[in-house]
Amino acid sequence: MKNILKISAAAAAMTLALSGCIKDATPTQIATEDQVTLETLVRGIPAALVMYNSTGYAQDGAAWDFSLPAIHLATESMTGDLVVTGNIGYDWFTQWGTNVSLGSDYAVGALTWDNYYTWIMMANNVIKQIDASDFSSLDATQRSYLGFAYTYRAMFYLDLVRLYEFKENTVTEAPELLGLGVPVVLPETTEAEAKNNPRAKVDDIYDKVIFPDLDNAEELLENYTAPDKYTISLALVYGLKARAWLERGTAKNDAESYRQAAEYARQAITASGCTPLTQEQWEDPTNGFNSATSNDAWIWGLALPSESVANLFCFTVHMSCENDWAPYHAGRGINRNLYYSIDSRDFRRHSWLDPDRSSYAYKSCRPDADTYFKESLADFANIKFRPAQGAYADYKVGGAADHCCMRVEEMYFIEAEATAQAGDLAGGIRLLNEFMTSYRMMNGATYDCTSKSGTLEGFINELMLQKRIEFWGEGIVMFDMKRLDMSSKRGYVGTNAPSSYRLNVEGRAPYWNFVIIRSETQNNPVIATQNNPDPSGLVEPWKG
Repeated sequence: MKNILKISAAAAAMTLALSGCIKDATPTQIATEDQVTLETLVRGIPAALVMYNSTGYAQDGAAWDFSLPAIHLATESMTGDLVVTGNIGYDWFTQWGTNVSLGSDYAVGALTWDNYYTWIMMANNVIKQIDASDFSSLDATQRSYLGFAYTYRAMFYLDLVRLYEFKENTVTEAPELLGLGVPVVLPETTEAEAKNNPRAKVDDIYDKVIFPDLDNAEELLENYTAPDKYTISLALVYGLKARAWLERGTAKNDAESYRQAAEYARQAITASGCTPLTQEQWEDPTNGFNSATSNDAWIWGLALPSESVANLFCFTVHMSCENDWAPYHAGRGINRNLYYSIDSRDFRRHSWLDPDRSSYAYKSCRPDADTYFKESLADFANIKFRPAQGAYADYKVGGAADHCCMRVEEMYFIEAEATAQAGDLAGGIRLLNEFMTSYRMMNGATYDCTSKSGTLEGFINELMLQKRIEFWGEGIVMFDMKRLDMSSKRGYVGTNAPSSYRLNVEGRAPYWNFVIIRSETQNNPVIATQNNPDPSGLVEPWKG
C-alpha cells in the first residue's frame, strides 16, 4: 500500500507538533534521543489530524483539504440534514452534497483514504518503538504513549470500516463485496505485502484489530489521568468501544453486543466526569462549539492553534455563518423539515435562524447581529459553530477553533439506543426521556417519546431524530444513518436545499459506501477487483 511509505505528511505534522500545536502542552524533560523520537511521533498524530494540505491538494486550491474536520464536514454534507444556504459556487464540499465526482478517479477520495492510512502509519510507528510484549515492564510514559497509539489506530480503523464497508442499498449492487472492510496495515506489514493486500473481512478487523487495540488501550490507560480534553483518556477508549459495539450489534442483530455498547457508554459517562452542555454553553456567542475548555461536555477534541490557521482551510470558515474573514459565504443551515421537527421548548432550536427572527433573542459575537442576521443570512442558517473567541473579523484568531471529536451526549444516546435494541424498550424510552427532559428542554418542560415508541422501530426513529438535531454538523450522524439503513430527503415541496442538492434516497444512500481511490488500486492491484461501485450521478435530484 502506497500510503505506508508516505512520510511527508507525517513529518510535517511532527514539525507542527513540536512548534506548539497542542494547546497547553507541558514540556516533557527528555533524557535520550529515542525518547525525543517517540514523543515526536506521539505528538505528531493530533497535529496531523488538523493539518491543512494533508493530501497535497490544498496547494492546488482545493479548500476541502484540511484533514479530520474536513472529513466530518464531508460526511455531514451527505446526510441530507445539512443545506447550503448561500452561494453554492463557493461550496467546496459540493461533491459530497450532490453525489458527483465520487468515483476512484477523483481527487476528493484522497481526503479519507490517504489521510486515514497516513494516520495509521503514524500510530504503527509509535507501536514499533515500544516493546509491547510485556506491559508491566513499561514505565508510565511508555504505557501512556502506547495506549494513545492503540486508541488512535482503533479509532482510524473503525472509521475506515464504517466509511468503506459496502452495505446493501436500493441503487447499487455488489453482493460479492458484502462483509469486506479495508486492507489492514500493521507495523510488521512489508512493502511487498502492502502491494498485494486485499480488503479484510469486517469481522476480522473488529476481532483482530479494533477490539484488541481498545482492550490494550484500556489496560495501558487504566491508571492514567489525562491533563486536558486534547489528550486521549480512558473515557475516550470506553466511548470508542461503545461506538464499535453499537456497530457490531446492528450488523449482527446481537443483543449481547448491544448490551456491551450500553455498558461502555455508561462507563464513558462515569469515567469522563463530563456533563451535557447547558443552554448557556450551547448558545455561547464566543465559545459555542469551538472551545474544549469552556464546557464540561467534551470528552476529546483537537486543537488548531492560530499559527496553523490557513484562511480557507479550516472548519470555521466553512461552517460558521457569522465570520467576515472568508471571501465568500456559501453558508450552511439545517434542512427545513428537520428544523420544524424541533420542539419549540427545546433550546437546540436556537442554533438556526427562524424565518421570524423576532422569535428568539439570538446571541452573537457580532455587534451588528440584528441587521446581519436579517439581511445577510438566509432562513435556517446555522449559528451553532461560532468563530473562536468571537473573533468574527480576524481569521487567524476566529479560525483557531477547537474541533470536537467526542462529547458525552453521544454516550447518552448510545446507551438509550443500545438498551432498547438489546430488548429493553421501556428502559431505552426512559433513558431518552430523562436525557431530553433534564438537559434539552427549557423552563421545566417535559419530553416524553412514549406515544411515538409503541414499537422498537418507532423508538429508533424518534431517537435518531433527536440525535440528528443534537449532532448536526459534527460528523457523527452519517455513520448511524448508514448503520440503520435510514432514508435521506432534501427534495420536497418547500425545501430550502438548492436544486442540485435535492437528493432523495429510500434506505441508505449508495454514496455512503465510499470508493477507494485509483492510486491505491494501481499500487495494490488486488483492490481493483474489490472496489465499491461508483455512485456518482446515480440519484437524480428531485425536480418537483
